Amino acid sequence: MAKLYLHTLPERIWHGTHAVLVLLLILSGIQIHWPDHFALFGSFSSAIAWHNALGLLLVADFLFWLAYTLISKRIIHYRFRKGEIHPGMALQARYYLYDIFVHKPHPYAPTEDNKFNPLQKAAYILKMFVWMPLLLASGLIYLFPSFFAPLVSLIGGLKVVATVHYIMAILFTSMYIGHIYLATTGHTVLAEFKTVVSGYREEDPEGAENA
Repeated sequence: MAKLYLHTLPERIWHGTHAVLVLLLILSGIQIHWPDHFALFGSFSSAIAWHNALGLLLVADFLFWLAYTLISKRIIHYRFRKGEIHPGMALQARYYLYDIFVHKPHPYAPTEDNKFNPLQKAAYILKMFVWMPLLLASGLIYLFPSFFAPLVSLIGGLKVVATVHYIMAILFTSMYIGHIYLATTGHTVLAEFKTVVSGYREEDPEGAENA
């Protein structure tokens, strides 16, 4: 099989770090909301301390990703190309909803300068440029309410901040689960996991590709 170099070393380090941080934040958040049923991080106060520390690390993680993506010009992978919005998104949705189950070829094959399909681009743009800033901003405001007091007052109080943070957490958890599932839909169950470890993707002779 031919191989494509899709993920650089900084991207792979970031991806692994990001995955672990998000998972731990989800688990610590679950304990904070349901301390009587979940105690992975020990006491309630310990779970809060872990969640706050992990949140600050996620801020650093996001800033690293943003700086690297812009400086290296890897942001090109998030740019929609001709035909990718229409009819590309519809073709990609059909593939996920039907074609993949009858073993039809993927409508978009990744290349070294365009590794994401149209729905991936839409999902990642939404996640990294909308959801992530809202998640991190709401978390920082809730962590340092006195520092952000004027802003807290402007937007209606900490309850609003907490609600936004909670909604973002639900969306991130849903995307995390969906991402793991779709990563198993390559030409083998582990093919895409190997790709994010090695950086290289083996092309499927039949043209199959994951989410």
